[in-house]
Amino acid sequence: MNLTFLGLGSAFNPAMDNTSAFFVLKDELYLLDCGESVFGKIWNSKALKDCSRLTVVLSHLHCDHVGSLGSLISYCAAFLNKAVRIIHPLETVISYLDLLGIKRSKYTWLPNLEAASSEGVSFKPIETEHVDNMQSFGYLISDSEKTIYYSGDAKFVPTEVINAFLKGEVNEIYQDTSFNGKDNANHCSFEWLKKTFTDDCRSRIYCIHLDSDYRETIKAAGFSVPHLNSAI
Repeated sequence: MNLTFLGLGSAFNPAMDNTSAFFVLKDELYLLDCGESVFGKIWNSKALKDCSRLTVVLSHLHCDHVGSLGSLISYCAAFLNKAVRIIHPLETVISYLDLLGIKRSKYTWLPNLEAASSEGVSFKPIETEHVDNMQSFGYLISDSEKTIYYSGDAKFVPTEVINAFLKGEVNEIYQDTSFNGKDNANHCSFEWLKKTFTDDCRSRIYCIHLDSDYRETIKAAGFSVPHLNSAI
């Protein structure tokens, strides 16, 4: 289970595209978040055409995380005859898709993330602090080889994730990271990351959802940045 990122940008950094990642396991495609720029990258991809099923894992319902979800579901139904599953703990995702005119028969909603565990991968939601008018979730994602944490949007890394990471129970962290002080109220500041994690473990922490392109600064501090793929 190796994540490949389609974009690394925050909502107001379209130059780096919306933050989204994918991996393929047992010929199934798993997509983490589906912001405005994602459908344009995935619609004609070999990974989507060849997969037996698409599973989209959503952290929350801000546009830069769900903005092209409706188009993706409709395209899979109309052109690929492809089954789509949506993993998100809250029924609000159904209400959102209803407003877009996406029929419920076109996808399967999985509020119980353990339903995916029999396929060799499991998703455990961790509620995160982001904004006060919408619940947001990160995910502990585990397969037979490792466990990673994908933050979605979050002010901090949750304490339980930090503890598991320091014990070696979580192998990698992919964390929403803000360099712009104006944005730090709702996103994890780079300064907080530097204060929280010592040099010896920083290489296993990947900074994502960047509000500007400061990748060299991130690397200079010992943290990592995912490789950015323009398409899959």
